[in-house]
Amino acid sequence: MQSQPLDLTDDAVATAVSEGWDLPATAASYLAVGYGSHHWAVEDAGGGLWFASVDVVPLDDRDGGVFRLTAALGVAVAARDSGLSFVVAPLRTRDGALLRQLRGGYVIALYPFVNGRAGGFGDELDPAEGTELTGLLRSLHGVPPASCDTTWGPVGVETFAVQGRDRLEAALAGVSHQQWQGPYGEHLRRLLARHTDDVDLAFRRHDELVAGAGSQTDRLVLTHGEPHPGNVIRTPEGPVLVDWDTALLGPPERDLWLLDTRTGGRASDEYTALTGRPLRSELLSGYQLGWWLADVAVFVELLRHATEETADTAWSWEALDGTLHALASPPTRSTASRTTR
Repeated sequence: MQSQPLDLTDDAVATAVSEGWDLPATAASYLAVGYGSHHWAVEDAGGGLWFASVDVVPLDDRDGGVFRLTAALGVAVAARDSGLSFVVAPLRTRDGALLRQLRGGYVIALYPFVNGRAGGFGDELDPAEGTELTGLLRSLHGVPPASCDTTWGPVGVETFAVQGRDRLEAALAGVSHQQWQGPYGEHLRRLLARHTDDVDLAFRRHDELVAGAGSQTDRLVLTHGEPHPGNVIRTPEGPVLVDWDTALLGPPERDLWLLDTRTGGRASDEYTALTGRPLRSELLSGYQLGWWLADVAVFVELLRHATEETADTAWSWEALDGTLHALASPPTRSTASRTTR
């Protein structure tokens, strides 16, 4: 996120790290990177750097949200401990937990600070980079699912539900007769009114694609969920994968569709050649539609309740407009979304 929360200071983050991880933190500075989570660079008394990631857990889903996030991060720890050195997993607190809860509904996780070159969400991958990342996913998908149930909870399993669907559909139902307040209220309502049919059709198409793929019980592998170039950091020792907040068991297409959009479809062919697992085009397209719809839901929720314009709301407005236009055309395996997480 581009904007630091007003109710979460640098000092509060440094204190949380000091108390939660027994790490004498002397300073924390906000990093305007990524989307969804807030991030800080934390310096300890010895001059070492650490990376703190802070999420907001909704009040109406506090226990469930913390449980799901903890389980996902636990999977990253299990994958790293299984020998996958490219997995950047969170550090345990002094109590053995992976998250520390803060005031205001925030939770914080701490990671090693990775020195390297980070990519951007929309970056294309050249053939060598695509092959390299496909190889990482092959290794990740080879982790035995049974090893992913950890002391922090059982690994989540893909349900194909679009996050935020209920709230988005409720918002769409009100665009014709409600008045929306705030700096984006009426502009947002009119934009959604123009694209209501596109969103409805996309939901139906998503459901048809998922249903057409059939049961995936015998195809489940450990997936990262968002292995786009923005979550890859290239270090002198090789590339590493960060941001494991959405890790769970799912079909391999959950990871490969994103890689396909950055390689012109080459990744799927290379993955099948490496693993012997053929990939299903209906799931590749279904995951892309589901991603776009989840993005629309996130942006609408943020903009509908915004009380002022910020760097985050301005970016979200532009991304929402682009995503809604993308939904008007069926996705293809080589079509990249403009949005990011």
